[in-house]
Amino acid sequence: MRRLKKVMGIIIGTVFVGLGVSLYKLSSLGQDPLSAMVFSIMYIFNNEYLNYTFFYLMINFIFFLFMLIFLRKEVHIGTIINLLLTGFFSDFFLRLFLYFNMNTNNGILKIVYGLLGLIIVSFGIALYGGARMGIAPYDSLPLILKLRFKKLSYQLSRMIIDLLCTIVALVIGVLILKRTDIINFNTILTFLAMGPIISFFSKIIGKYIYKKEEQPFN
Repeated sequence: MRRLKKVMGIIIGTVFVGLGVSLYKLSSLGQDPLSAMVFSIMYIFNNEYLNYTFFYLMINFIFFLFMLIFLRKEVHIGTIINLLLTGFFSDFFLRLFLYFNMNTNNGILKIVYGLLGLIIVSFGIALYGGARMGIAPYDSLPLILKLRFKKLSYQLSRMIIDLLCTIVALVIGVLILKRTDIINFNTILTFLAMGPIISFFSKIIGKYIYKKEEQPFN
């Protein structure tokens, strides 16, 4: 029963991540730092046969190698579920929102979508990661950084990783390619706030849902 509860937590958490990502997309206010970096690299190659999904998987594969070397204990079923299903749920919810004509040109509503996306993604990461049955390669990077530099908190480690991705996207996308559609409100909001929000939800989830598990994002 305890294992089933954890698997359900992983799946539900991944659903929340997909829902939050779809709200990011619906807001049309830019990408999260990882997606911004992936898009900037994709634009550099400018190949019609190499799409976003290809570069997203390739970059995550590199992160996965880091995970195998430095944080092998966090490679589990949750790693696979998150990688395979996040994109599916994101596309599903986005199509659903567009079907009900929820896209908007209202600037305030776009900001609301972006904020809701941030909160929902953060909750989903805390929920699926809290099961301690694997995390996504990108979500492992702050934990690897925290292991290497003991004095860093999870919040600060996450902010550093998100900031590095934002800088790569900024240098490639904005300075080299002269594109202004890569870095936007959601990118800045995510690197400033996602780490602290994940940590906040992680404490609550650890207390009320996974009561006997040490939470990875505290």
